[in-house]
Amino acid sequence: MSDFSIDELVIPATPHAPSWPDFVAVAELRNLVEAEGFGTNELNYSAAELLPGWLNTKYNPKSMFVARVEGTVAARATYETLLDANDDHAWLGVKVLPAWRRCDLGMPLKTANLEYLAQESPGHPSVTTFNAEENRHMLVVNEALGFVPMGSEGAWKRVVPAEK
Repeated sequence: MSDFSIDELVIPATPHAPSWPDFVAVAELRNLVEAEGFGTNELNYSAAELLPGWLNTKYNPKSMFVARVEGTVAARATYETLLDANDDHAWLGVKVLPAWRRCDLGMPLKTANLEYLAQESPGHPSVTTFNAEENRHMLVVNEALGFVPMGSEGAWKRVVPAEK
């Protein structure tokens, strides 16, 4: 697939801003991927609920890139850091709609994030990204970009039997 574009998403100041429809699409993408990963939609938030966190960058600068396929948002990449000049850490995240996975959107999105980081915070020594162990495709992307494992996390669930 080669008919896609990657652009920085202008975070809308209000729901009436021109970039609001893309922000809504990104919120829906986030919710779908989170619900898939956690097995619940209890962590879903509307675009209106997510917007204040994206606008408040006083202590937590962040940006977002979107991959559009034929004009439709298919994936997003986020970049976050802390404002403190002594902070040496950034977090990168990529979420792709199920229909567009394994279509080579992850590498250009993550690369756009890393280029943004190099431009905005030259010499930033530490970057963290998270990846599900079963998502081998993105593990390959991370390894190709120089990321190495730093730990492992597992999800645990206990089903409580219904009372009789």
